[in-house]
Amino acid sequence: MTDIKELGKTYKLAEGEITRIEQDDEHYYFIDGEFCISVTKVLDLAAPFPEGLRQWLRNTDAQESLDYLNMTKDRGSKLHNALEGLLLAEGLDKELYPTKYEREAITSFIRVMRFLQPTNIETELVVGDKALRLGGTMDLIATADLRRLEILLEPTKYLDIVDDNFVLKEKFKEMLEGAPNLIRFVWDHKFTGRSTYNHKVQASKYKAMYIKSYPDNPAPSSAFTWRYSAQHKNKFQLCKANLSEKSFDRIYDTAIEYLGKFPEPPEMPVYPDTFRLFDPITTNKKGQ
Repeated sequence: MTDIKELGKTYKLAEGEITRIEQDDEHYYFIDGEFCISVTKVLDLAAPFPEGLRQWLRNTDAQESLDYLNMTKDRGSKLHNALEGLLLAEGLDKELYPTKYEREAITSFIRVMRFLQPTNIETELVVGDKALRLGGTMDLIATADLRRLEILLEPTKYLDIVDDNFVLKEKFKEMLEGAPNLIRFVWDHKFTGRSTYNHKVQASKYKAMYIKSYPDNPAPSSAFTWRYSAQHKNKFQLCKANLSEKSFDRIYDTAIEYLGKFPEPPEMPVYPDTFRLFDPITTNKKGQ
């Protein structure tokens, strides 16, 4: 039997070692060799379904619905990778993001982060919960001034856009006077139709899993979800996620009950590092 660690990347957690395997645009997790269900899979199975999306599906052809949902999933993955690159100080080639949706989402995120000024940034951090056999990957954990986060919760009230940057409206300038109130926080960015409540459940659970997975690190005191939204004046919605673990645990119990048992791990085929049909042909100096 193939060692699971050979198929993915392994991380050391307080409760054991977690291995994340990427296969067909999906993430699979194993803690100490035991298969785990992912946070997103639990929510996909049993979280409340947005009523607006339900109505849209009722009035849309099945194949058209499937094509659209696959498109939004692919677009979300592409933009998640883009935002991670930005957080790691990488540049993004505009030509790789040709649609208005993609360019507005990236521009909105840059504007938000320039105002927020986060430090001590960690991205794509793998977390686990051994008792629940649960794994997940957080988008971001960082440090920032709590006052700036609270301002971003109500951007229309507090902020103007000047030279493509957020600036405080004149009557609120005093809000950032004095020393910053620095906090450690979890941040999850979204581009999907999942409800705001489900986003909050996910980010809240990630915060709890991080504290359990890395108890020696400074614990985050808050969690937030950022969602690109073309309908909002400033093209985003930031929400505080302060739900208890029980909110996720109820959905988890429903998911396992719905499945009838804990899911089996997927097939994990092993492929050679190099595909080759024929061995290279060697020739001598005479070409023979």
